[in-house]
Amino acid sequence: MAITIDDLPGAGEGVELARLRAMNATMLAVLEREQVPAIGFVNEGKLQRDGERDARAGILADWLDAGMDLGNHTFRHKGLTLTPLGEYQDDVLRGEVVTRALLGGRGRRPAWFRHPYTQTGPTPEIKSAFELFLAVHDYRTAPFTVEDADYMFDALYEVARDRRDAAAVARVRAAYAAHQARMLDWFEDLARGMFGRDIAQVLLIHVNLLNADTLADRLAALRARGYRFVTLDEALFDGAYATPDLYVGPNGPSWLHRWSVAKGTPMRLRDEPDPPAWVREAFQSLQGRLDGTS
Repeated sequence: MAITIDDLPGAGEGVELARLRAMNATMLAVLEREQVPAIGFVNEGKLQRDGERDARAGILADWLDAGMDLGNHTFRHKGLTLTPLGEYQDDVLRGEVVTRALLGGRGRRPAWFRHPYTQTGPTPEIKSAFELFLAVHDYRTAPFTVEDADYMFDALYEVARDRRDAAAVARVRAAYAAHQARMLDWFEDLARGMFGRDIAQVLLIHVNLLNADTLADRLAALRARGYRFVTLDEALFDGAYATPDLYVGPNGPSWLHRWSVAKGTPMRLRDEPDPPAWVREAFQSLQGRLDGTS
């Protein structure tokens, strides 16, 4: 399994520097201790805070110093579905300035791009044009096969932590761990049905407080399932990833769903398990309060 971590230096808007530093330091310490390679995908717009630019860029340098890789996740984290192609391409180039300099100082270059919301293009023309743009700029698309809506659980977890509500913290952590296991079961079964075997999986998670606090447990659970951890490059040596991604649409599903288009099999996106109802409802309520709609 390859571990890919989005939204560096941290998911969400307006996260204070001290929390960013703590989350990243904790996740990196776990990855280093467990000798797990990972790649972090950067939104460079989150570095642009007056008086904090060097400190925030230093968080990215910490990832490289820890032996991890960095990829481009655009400057502003806008989805391709609703963003004009030219504007989106400009955002890719704006989003590589600091990352390219940091990698260049170590004799490396950015090689991987992950689409925000994993939206790869709402029409065949936009998707094809953007794939050509990536190729011209020497980027490869970073796929994923497994995710588990960690952002929903994290939103509830941060509220519980900030309120020092130990019971709520424990409830969210337990529900998150159970959902992780359920999603792994589901995606593994989907892969076996598609390829007749287990494949190398690519996990997508985010830099957030919940993952910082639970990453060690997650890696232990994955090892207990028989996974060993490899780089993204190594995972993509699996022949499954030679299957073309022919999916076109507004959403950003797992590549295990996308490959069904090339294979001519029904897409099972509607069958994918959701987080528990209470998590979804609490998340929607929280979002409504933040948006001023409830």
